[in-house]
Amino acid sequence: MVKAPLNIVMAVTSSGKPFHFLLAALLAQLVVSPFLAGEGAGVLQDLIFLTLLVAASRVARHSRLYPLIVGLTVLCGACVVAKYLYDGEGPSLLSDALGIPVIFLTAVEMTRYLARQRRVDLDTVLGGLCVYLFIGAMWFTLYSLVDRLVPGSFNFTVHIRPVMTREHVDRLLFFFSYITLLTTGYGDIVPLSPVAQTLAVLEGIVGQFYLVFFMARLVGLHVAEKQEAVEPLAPGHRQPGR
Repeated sequence: MVKAPLNIVMAVTSSGKPFHFLLAALLAQLVVSPFLAGEGAGVLQDLIFLTLLVAASRVARHSRLYPLIVGLTVLCGACVVAKYLYDGEGPSLLSDALGIPVIFLTAVEMTRYLARQRRVDLDTVLGGLCVYLFIGAMWFTLYSLVDRLVPGSFNFTVHIRPVMTREHVDRLLFFFSYITLLTTGYGDIVPLSPVAQTLAVLEGIVGQFYLVFFMARLVGLHVAEKQEAVEPLAPGHRQPGR
């Protein structure tokens, strides 16, 4: 997977509200996707997925990797269109494979941005929430990709129906991703293949580590702000306006 260089600059100061559109796309995927059913469910799922990728590329539009991210997003969109024009799993697999690095690169850059902040504000909180939701979205795409490449990687136990459509399977894997991220673990969906089991373990580790990092960062910044506010001025310095 492509690694982001250390000197990438996020488009935060120039955009004013860099995370609002991205957070809206993530929440739309989280809230709307589980209720999609019927013939148009797949189309709506793909539209939400593409909206998410566009929002991700928008956040990093001043990054040095912006052309790469946009290129991957465009190719992913072309693959989504192609899967409705041609039979076979190829375009669908390719769209998932192209979407994963877009989400990954954007999440890495957002995490670096949050690590550089020196104060707690709404932008910092929204950015942290976006990264956390990004983790679940990326792992859902990974689970879906694994299930397509290695059929039988997941046992859906009580959810098994006579006919399991691709949309129904993806909806369950979406649910499984966020439940694993939260380490809730209801046990109604079980990873069976070694790859699926490894991904589930890694998602739990990454999710818990990120929560510890983000909360520690917020608390540290808040404490630092309070100390600066009550710290007396150094001898010889006069307060502003006096």
